[in-house]
Amino acid sequence: MDTKRQKRERRFWDRFAGVYDLFIMKKSSGIYAKIVELILPELHPDWVVLDLAVGTGLLALEMAPRVQKVYGLDISAAMLGQAQAKAQERRIVNVEFQVGDAYQLPFAEASLDAVVISNALHVMLKPECALAEVYRVLKPDGRLFVPTFCHGENRLSRCVCWVMGLSGFKTYQRWSEAGFEQFVTLNRFKVIRKEVLKDIIPLTYLVAEKGVD
Repeated sequence: MDTKRQKRERRFWDRFAGVYDLFIMKKSSGIYAKIVELILPELHPDWVVLDLAVGTGLLALEMAPRVQKVYGLDISAAMLGQAQAKAQERRIVNVEFQVGDAYQLPFAEASLDAVVISNALHVMLKPECALAEVYRVLKPDGRLFVPTFCHGENRLSRCVCWVMGLSGFKTYQRWSEAGFEQFVTLNRFKVIRKEVLKDIIPLTYLVAEKGVD
């Protein structure tokens, strides 16, 4: 059953779907290129990977040639329509897109080798719920990749975040670099790699493993 939160999020991202790629290419193309550069060497050919909050498939379609299978999950069917069209145009067949909620992942326990959440946790009302689900579906030696914009790192990033909010882009979590790493750690993941990409809003790239219960 759809909740008010799900309906609100779906409406926003459905409206944004048609201009999302243009927005990214204008504002953050360099950052996304760097994320791809960092993630691809980490992947293994036999992995099954979930791209959570996949959007229009920017990362999923880059990862697909490197792994066995990519699932792309998003709350917005309009976003997934854009992703599917690109997959067909590029003749990528090992990606499966589906509508779903980050708080209720449609995957069995310990079934995935890796989960990617790229620039999505900060726009989630309860990101700890998403990480709890990720923990559940990852294999014991699974990897979590969470490149995330840290809107609370400095005064400039907080101001930019405020301006973005005027357009309806709601940022619920305004982590600093250190605060974001602490958040991931407190949710039972062990950070094994970290890199900070400097920008107006800095991006913290973390790679983590499942911790021990």
